[in-house]
Amino acid sequence: MTSYLGHERPRQIFHQALAKDMLHHAWILAGDKGLGKAAFAQQAAHFLLNSRNPQAVFSDDQDDEAGHLLAAGSHPDFRLLRRGPKGDKEEKKARDNGLDSLEEHELARNIKVDQIRSLQPLFQNQASISEYRIVVIDAADDLERAGANAILKNLEEPPKNTIFFLISHMPDRLLPTIRSRCQMLRFDPLGADDMRKVLKAAVSDLDEADLETLVLAGEGSPGRALQYAEVGLAELEGIARQIIRSGDRDNSLKSELARKLSLKAATPRYRAFLDRAPSLIAEQIKAPERACSLQSIEKWREASELASTALPKALDNQAVIFRLGSLMGDLAGDS
Repeated sequence: MTSYLGHERPRQIFHQALAKDMLHHAWILAGDKGLGKAAFAQQAAHFLLNSRNPQAVFSDDQDDEAGHLLAAGSHPDFRLLRRGPKGDKEEKKARDNGLDSLEEHELARNIKVDQIRSLQPLFQNQASISEYRIVVIDAADDLERAGANAILKNLEEPPKNTIFFLISHMPDRLLPTIRSRCQMLRFDPLGADDMRKVLKAAVSDLDEADLETLVLAGEGSPGRALQYAEVGLAELEGIARQIIRSGDRDNSLKSELARKLSLKAATPRYRAFLDRAPSLIAEQIKAPERACSLQSIEKWREASELASTALPKALDNQAVIFRLGSLMGDLAGDS
């Protein structure tokens, strides 16, 4: 894997702290979603849990005892806290298929305070087989207020040889007292060349046109681009760009787009397109060859509001996609 392309500075800061024996007990891994913060936390956790092994390296290759235990979710000195299932139905699905099988709407809104309290047995004993105990919270933004206060107590009086990694997409929203007790590692969006390398390594059969579409759509976030690749967003974006270029006066392209996204089986693609559409419109109105008019900005605002409310309001899929397509088509007359 190439999870760390473009993230040399966070690695350098972390390695320097290790080399100087000044490893901070708590780190905030800050940056947009999909940049590789969770991958960094996983690799750092593996390295620290494997620190008694003189052959240990900071890499994606985790073919050792610590790596196998982490992969199985059974390492006694490691805890990963994430939002759990929303209800009994979702909990059964998670038991049968794993937590990663749950979609966003099937997850609880927050990481609960009880999940933080469940860490106490880990802190009350020495590390079992490693030098360190590691706690990863993905994401700290999801902590409910009581949970944030509970983890703060652990950060204020850190258990010996315990390292916390708090993944945060919006670090400014964390409690100031949490931020003040952590060292911040910031992750920046990847450049186009690194994005291409990540995507080529992860998806071997991408043709060049789809690759470039995903590089643009990912906006520096390999995680976002890979999600788009999984649902075939490149095809949908191709249709959308045709609408923007031609205006689609006979509505044939809008109808095709709505048809592809209206079936229940297309829900992941529909969600991805809702996420992408406003950015696609914004790219067009900011293009150097296009005059950025107030009318174009209003189209972007309407598209953003529609895309953000379509799922919560359970709006009709076809109507939403057709309207987004119409807003894109109108851009043809604004150029």
